[in-house]
Amino acid sequence: MESIKIHSNIMRRVYYSYAVDIFTHVVFWQGVFLSVSALLLAKWLHVASIVKNVLAVPVGHVPQYVANSFFAAATQGEVVTVVMFMLAGVVTMSCGYKLTQALAPKAIVMYQV
Repeated sequence: MESIKIHSNIMRRVYYSYAVDIFTHVVFWQGVFLSVSALLLAKWLHVASIVKNVLAVPVGHVPQYVANSFFAAATQGEVVTVVMFMLAGVVTMSCGYKLTQALAPKAIVMYQV
């Protein structure tokens, strides 16, 4: 009976340690912020109309259209739109950077084989 109690105490500490390790990991918080920013962006902006407007723009002019839309939102005082757009962009770039840093050594190893 005593060994079962010791085992459960040890395993509880292992689970706590694992939970703390997950919650203190940078990629976990980046995923949380990316998800929250995507949800807020979808809530405050009508995503279907954004896709419709982007598809109406000629192919070579999409980056210019996105930049003009961002500057128009900034100059017209749509602070929430600008902040959400910037937050989503920064978190996406950060996640992309972390992902390339994690996968680059594996890609080099696969290339050498």
